[in-house]
Amino acid sequence: MSSHNQTLAERLQENGPVVIAGAGQAGALLATYLAREGCDVTVFESRPDLRRVDIDAGRSINLALATRGIVPLVDIGVIHRVDEITIPMRGRMIHVDGDPTPELQPYGTKPHEVIHSVSRSDLNGILLDAAEATGRVTIEFDTRIESVDLDENVVRFNDRADVHFGVIFGADGAGSRVRKAIAQAGSCAFHTDWLDHDYKELEIAPTADGGYRLDPNALHIWPRGELMLIALANPTHDFTVTLFAPKETFAKLTNNAEVDAFFNEVFPDFVHLIPNISEQFEANPTGPLGTLRAEGWSHEGRAVIVGDAAHAIVPFHGQGMNAALESVRSLVGHLIAADSSSGLLSDAFRSYEAERKPDADAIAEMALGNYLEMRSGVVDPDYLATRSLALELEARHGEHISPRYNMVMFSTMPYAEAQERAATQHSIIKQALANPDLDVDQLIEALPPLPDLDPLADPEALSIS
Repeated sequence: MSSHNQTLAERLQENGPVVIAGAGQAGALLATYLAREGCDVTVFESRPDLRRVDIDAGRSINLALATRGIVPLVDIGVIHRVDEITIPMRGRMIHVDGDPTPELQPYGTKPHEVIHSVSRSDLNGILLDAAEATGRVTIEFDTRIESVDLDENVVRFNDRADVHFGVIFGADGAGSRVRKAIAQAGSCAFHTDWLDHDYKELEIAPTADGGYRLDPNALHIWPRGELMLIALANPTHDFTVTLFAPKETFAKLTNNAEVDAFFNEVFPDFVHLIPNISEQFEANPTGPLGTLRAEGWSHEGRAVIVGDAAHAIVPFHGQGMNAALESVRSLVGHLIAADSSSGLLSDAFRSYEAERKPDADAIAEMALGNYLEMRSGVVDPDYLATRSLALELEARHGEHISPRYNMVMFSTMPYAEAQERAATQHSIIKQALANPDLDVDQLIEALPPLPDLDPLADPEALSIS
């Protein structure tokens, strides 16, 4: 039985070591947070140490870092290192079929309303460094967990002895072994909804003199109705390109000639950027896209999941990593709150899920909706008219209205609240477009005032407790 004067570290370690499955962004951040609370933490990671081995082949090598992900990086004191490896993107650069001049659609009008392209491996490396710098975190690379036994509280491997734990945190991704164990214990139900679209990564190389072939300070989109290309800049002056398309499209591209013909027909303004496009297409794997929904993120006070293990989403809102880091921060905040009130670990786990589950569901829906917007909506006249009026109303009534994208990307407003507010705003704007005599200003002024949408304006005011 826990004593009321135990620290959080003592409670977590009361029945054995603290173990984290997974050393990705979420796992490394969580290890750092727990170590700073006085815990000794062991992290098991199936992959090699990405600071020493390139493990990104065929995967997206950059991510979109936004406010929700930045806040935890400020928390643990690594934002200065992250700033050095990010490229700010001020808007979407839309490459319309047949139009030689792309158009920039700015994300917003405020200085902080930019997103940041960041190397997946470089960011992960910074977080691993931060975890190890605490002196309390041991990371076991090349160590694949085969199963988690919640009856015996042990982690099992194929090539080493079982490891006992008191509490295990599952930050081990969409295929989480920890989530599987919680489900087998009867505490979790989960399913994955697979999209009928896949993706493939390509690369735009730097120019002959080492420069960028496109504007690096924008997210480039080639929208084509049922499919699209996007491109994000890397600090190495290349671009990571992703083709998103229906499975049936990929199924038809079986040889170099078919691939070349497809890109020449659908993306004629793009093909000159990648001379060896068919060779890259053949060499890189095709990946699936799915949304994982889980209910019951913990088992008693002994196991809990976080990040993609609890709520993996499709990448179309650039929020997968940001949501994961925000969930880690939420989980630690609930642990600290339970510690200060002499609560149980199981209560902290349940309150963490109660807070984050509605938000996870909301961002999953919004990410799917954003796919439709990106591949076709950004060139649709109705979308452009709605967006134009929304920005005009924001300029006049910034205390009451903000575009949904901005509430999601540039604030820490709960996702579910952003989704609800956006639906109300959208309804008002559609009414105004249909009825020019409507007093839209009065309707917007009647909305509840927005909270502070720039939590990074005063980093010292941020508090995890």
